[in-house]
Amino acid sequence: MLAALLLALPVWPVAPCAREEKPVIVTVVVVLATGANATVDPKLKELAKEVQKRDPKLTGFRIVAAESKSIAVGDSATVALADKQTLVVKINKQKDETGRITLELTPPQMEAITYACACDKFFPVITPYKTPDGDQLIIAVMAKPCTGKK
Repeated sequence: MLAALLLALPVWPVAPCAREEKPVIVTVVVVLATGANATVDPKLKELAKEVQKRDPKLTGFRIVAAESKSIAVGDSATVALADKQTLVVKINKQKDETGRITLELTPPQMEAITYACACDKFFPVITPYKTPDGDQLIIAVMAKPCTGKK
């Protein structure tokens, strides 16, 4: 009887589902900064200038590691940093009309940070964590793909 009732109901067109977003490629660069030397990795020249505006005592910058992960919208991933520290990256929202992707970062010894990342731009975070040698942990995060109109 229930089957007959269901078959008698009119059929409405079904709206197409929202398009499925592709996973976002998130790249994390792990940097250690020190005041013990003035050696700056050439790839970090711009980052060093910006960090030194806030903390001129940091004069040496080196890349310790870099890792890329594919993360689906709504999911999160953990990235290993220096000294067994970790960074949790969550993709909060799909791309907006400008192509920006909203991320949530939870760096060591910090509250979560939410921001909309720009295409092909690294977002640096100076964490309060210091290694046993006194080096300051800095992370730089970038997410792709970006589809904003230029």
